[in-house]
Amino acid sequence: MPLLETQVLAEGEWLSVTQVCRASQIDVAVVIELAELGLVCPRGDDPQEWQLSARELSRLRTAARLIRDLGVNVSGAALAVELLETRRALEAQLRTLKRCVQSSARGGG
Repeated sequence: MPLLETQVLAEGEWLSVTQVCRASQIDVAVVIELAELGLVCPRGDDPQEWQLSARELSRLRTAARLIRDLGVNVSGAALAVELLETRRALEAQLRTLKRCVQSSARGGG
């Protein structure tokens, strides 16, 4: 786990399901459920040999915290992660729109 904590992972890098489980402190059975719900998209046929994109590690860590710390079930954790990501995306769009409006107001009146 400490290696993944300090290592900067590239966007296109793939991790084994074992690495992902260790880094996110989550059981492989939960990863399987989250994959069935569409939260993550592993590659490979056998779940014990799956590989997951490094960018999905954050999603799994968030889901793991919701399950472990708050007692949320797996379906609820998947939904919450998706809603949190949607919120972040909307906030980013809002910041962009605000900058556009402010620059328009300064430049064109």
